[in-house]
Amino acid sequence: MSANDPGHINNLNEDQEKNLKYFWISLIEKITNESNVTLEKFLDSKQGKELFYSFSLDNPDVVLLRFLRARKWNIDLALEQLIETLEWRTKSNLEQLIANGESQLHYGEILTGKAFYVGYDKVGRPINYVSTKDHIKGQFPPEATEKYTILAMEVGRKLLHSPVESVTIILDMSGFSMRNMDYQHAQFLVNLLQNYYPESLGIALIVNAPKLFYGCWHIIKSWLDPVVRNKIHFLNNLDDLTEYIDLSNLPKRLNGNQQDFNYIPPTEQEKRMFSALRNDFHGIKKAKENYQRASINYLHITYEWAQSKKDQNILEQRKQATEQLRDAYEQFMPYISSKTHCHRNGFISEPIFDITYQKIQQENQRKVVHF
Repeated sequence: MSANDPGHINNLNEDQEKNLKYFWISLIEKITNESNVTLEKFLDSKQGKELFYSFSLDNPDVVLLRFLRARKWNIDLALEQLIETLEWRTKSNLEQLIANGESQLHYGEILTGKAFYVGYDKVGRPINYVSTKDHIKGQFPPEATEKYTILAMEVGRKLLHSPVESVTIILDMSGFSMRNMDYQHAQFLVNLLQNYYPESLGIALIVNAPKLFYGCWHIIKSWLDPVVRNKIHFLNNLDDLTEYIDLSNLPKRLNGNQQDFNYIPPTEQEKRMFSALRNDFHGIKKAKENYQRASINYLHITYEWAQSKKDQNILEQRKQATEQLRDAYEQFMPYISSKTHCHRNGFISEPIFDITYQKIQQENQRKVVHF
């Protein structure tokens, strides 16, 4: 699915746009009423702060529309699920996980290479390759594997390029045995995809599945929403993968041209950068205040837009507010997130990290000269 498909941001009919507006009103009023805050103090509430952090670099409408489509445009159900998602993100401390990145994970689990992004499919969806034989139930604490999975979801968001809004998963089941069957984690993953990252799965391609797995699949598919279940395809042979993905975007283990996983750890330079960013208290304060101003401005204009009829002036103001919000988040991002393997292998390009670090170094040099 892409942003040009029906029910997406660039292709809403009149009723869907009305639903989006009412969803915004319901969400804002629920958070302000429950937290007893005004729009100006919206980010002082846990839910309000988490809401805007959860947008990341996305257009906020894209995020809300995911929940509306997943709940078949039932605003009450979408609102309930989004609030539950904000509470889950807070309880799971996603802010800290995103800020510290791979340093929060079990290093041994990273090295397994059991899941990694490898390229893009023929419609532009990033591909997450999963090797089931490399996941051994009980090898790592369940909480560690959950963090590993959540961070992969957040990294996947950075790999999306508009108008594409979803990811392709390849489940490679070669070498699968019952020691790899982890129902607890499978249920956790289903819950993530259906409830906390709705509409993020484009398709899942299952290859090399042994007969042993089909009994497991009978249990797993009972947990799936029919819409999600219809996105999962069993392929009879590896050649069928080329209907969806070019060989240039498949790993060698699937007869493709991409290198198999080889983890690239952070360099000493990256570690120095991370330390400098976390100790730039003046920069953190300035970037945070700027992002909060952009958030409140966006919130006010969106609330006005949601309550009004079509008005070209408010539409233009909202477009500008959306761009300002994204720009402000990008400036704030180096202080609240970190680089990953996908940055180091060139899959993700976010020059703002280096730009911000250079500014810190230049400022420190000026202080030395002045002293």
